[in-house]
Amino acid sequence: MTQHITTTTPEHRRHTSLLFDQARIARTGSSSEEWRREREQLLLLLAEREAEIRALRGMVSEARDAEQRRVVRELHDGVAQQITAACLHLQTLARLYRPRSPETRAALERAIELARCAADEVRRVIAGAPPAALDQCRLAEAIRSEAMALQRDGWQVTVQVADVGLLPNDINLALFRMAQEALQNIRQHAGRCRVQVTLDRKGSQVRLEIVDDGCGFDPQKIAAERFGLAGIRERAALLGGTVNIQSCPGCGTRIVILVNL
Repeated sequence: MTQHITTTTPEHRRHTSLLFDQARIARTGSSSEEWRREREQLLLLLAEREAEIRALRGMVSEARDAEQRRVVRELHDGVAQQITAACLHLQTLARLYRPRSPETRAALERAIELARCAADEVRRVIAGAPPAALDQCRLAEAIRSEAMALQRDGWQVTVQVADVGLLPNDINLALFRMAQEALQNIRQHAGRCRVQVTLDRKGSQVRLEIVDDGCGFDPQKIAAERFGLAGIRERAALLGGTVNIQSCPGCGTRIVILVNL
């Protein structure tokens, strides 16, 4: 019986080792390629889901805005007109009828005051609705109008708003609300000061900047909710944008909002 014995020379061992290394590299390369394809598929799926979320968010925003506009029309054409008429009638009654009793005079004055408060409340609700300018996506005009309202009330306002083109409805409304909130904060907290409002667009990025040289504040010590900053941050976050707020006591406030389209 013949027994074959295979001997391994150093050269044979080197050749065998090279074959194993090549096989291992081939397997590793194949795994890397599969991983790359899976990663690309996952990224594509993620992009599709993000697009779906943006579309749904836009649909919800449009439906909410349409309902708000409907309610505003009803308030303006119905309730507001009736309250205004009631207030005018009460004022006419107060001029024609002079109650002798202090209690009667106080009751009449109270009725007039309540009618005025109701009229103011309706106007406040109407003012909180999406502005008509946004129906045609004129964001620049809507922000300019808010800034000019602040100027009419005594602030020194400089407005540099560019036509940023047609934006999605949810981005339009969010940018307008953030500008509105920032200007309202100036009205309530900054004192009489100079204000600059800037809106521009570079490529796919929209920038909204509102600067004032008012009293300022310490962001670490004053609750964000007091200034409505939490709402601004939340709106920007929902759009995937960023908010940079710089302020300190006596040095004014600078708010820069960046949103990628």
